[in-house]
Amino acid sequence: MTAAPGLVGLVGLARSTWQRLGHDRLFRNSAAIVLTTVVTSGLGYVIWLTVARVAGADVSGDGAAVTSLLMAATLVAAIGPAAAMIEWLPRAQGAAQWRQRVTAGLVTTSVASLVGGVAALWLGGWVFHVSPSLRTPAGAVLFVVGTVATAHGSLFDFVCISRARGSMMLLRNAIASATRLPVVLLPLAVDGHPVQVLTAWSLSAVLSLVVCVPAFGGRRDGYSLRPDLRRVGPETRLIGRSVVGQHLITVTAMLTTYLLPVLVVDVLTPTDNAHFYVTWMLGSVFAVISPAVSTSLFDAAAGDPAGIPQAVRRSARIIALLLAGPVVVYLLAGRLLLRLFGPEYPAAGGLLLLLLTVAALPDAVTNVAVSVLRATDRLGTAVALNGLMTLATLVGSTLLLPQLGIAAVGWCWLAAQTAGALWALAARPWRVRVGAPAMPSAGA
Repeated sequence: MTAAPGLVGLVGLARSTWQRLGHDRLFRNSAAIVLTTVVTSGLGYVIWLTVARVAGADVSGDGAAVTSLLMAATLVAAIGPAAAMIEWLPRAQGAAQWRQRVTAGLVTTSVASLVGGVAALWLGGWVFHVSPSLRTPAGAVLFVVGTVATAHGSLFDFVCISRARGSMMLLRNAIASATRLPVVLLPLAVDGHPVQVLTAWSLSAVLSLVVCVPAFGGRRDGYSLRPDLRRVGPETRLIGRSVVGQHLITVTAMLTTYLLPVLVVDVLTPTDNAHFYVTWMLGSVFAVISPAVSTSLFDAAAGDPAGIPQAVRRSARIIALLLAGPVVVYLLAGRLLLRLFGPEYPAAGGLLLLLLTVAALPDAVTNVAVSVLRATDRLGTAVALNGLMTLATLVGSTLLLPQLGIAAVGWCWLAAQTAGALWALAARPWRVRVGAPAMPSAGA
């Protein structure tokens, strides 16, 4: 007789908790970013599973190397303006200045991504010989177009975060991911086609922008994406003061993800890289949950430095809630998930997936610490923390891959993240002195 009232109480508690979280900007942004990652990762599993089954490990490994190089080029060349949007757009004095700062980011992204795409094409195609597809005319054009479109997609996503428009970010990424599968299957029907995977990545990035940029709206309140070139020079110089720091922080945080497949295919074989990339992709759920929440923390801390301690505690609870499920699933059924890609994948990637699962906790600590550092203008410390962890992972993997195989990456990643987390827990960068300026004002 007491079960029904108890159940009603639980339902009421859940409803009130959900309503309270629904008004929490940090939670809404975090949920949007995580949901975007879930959708793109899920569709990504389907795409790579299809490529591995239909085209074989060699094509899968080659495609992973090329697309990773494309993402690395986008990251190195153009992520700074996108990250700077979170810092500077909330400080805009009205819709007109907001549009001018978005335009400054657009111009900077266009130039940087074009130069970065051409440079990466030359390095990957003719210097390091990452893939023969890059040395074909079609491959070269697709690579540069894909780099520019992907960079503009990142800029669009960060603008959506700054405006709490997570649904638009989700829509763009869902379109990009969903259209890759039908495109990648088309050239697979042609035996030996050199750019099947690259074609899917580049065209899907372009299509997502064509659909979502006009749908962003904002014509009534003035917060639209129509370029406003009237003050593009001054706004570019203003944003440029923090672009370099934010750029280096983001690059050092994400570069490892995109360089590791290139490193593995260079040190080992395309087949080993196929095993590595699938396992790394499965483990990437941990590498996106805490960064997603930390990105929302960056947005919240940049707007309210005094509330950083409370925001950090809320972020920690959200991260713990979102990480619990994947950790349990991977510990219990990680090898079964790997078996979906082929019978050899559990033996090849089982240990690596376990190491990535264990590393999820220290990775969360370092991500929270970096978000607080970048929001409180301690950019040098954030760059040093990310840079040292990245350097340790890449150098250690280079030395240990021949001896340990792809598990070497897991050991190095776990060691680097653990060292960074220990430093963060000792330094506690989220402590903010009451009354102390946490970051420069917009006119500083």
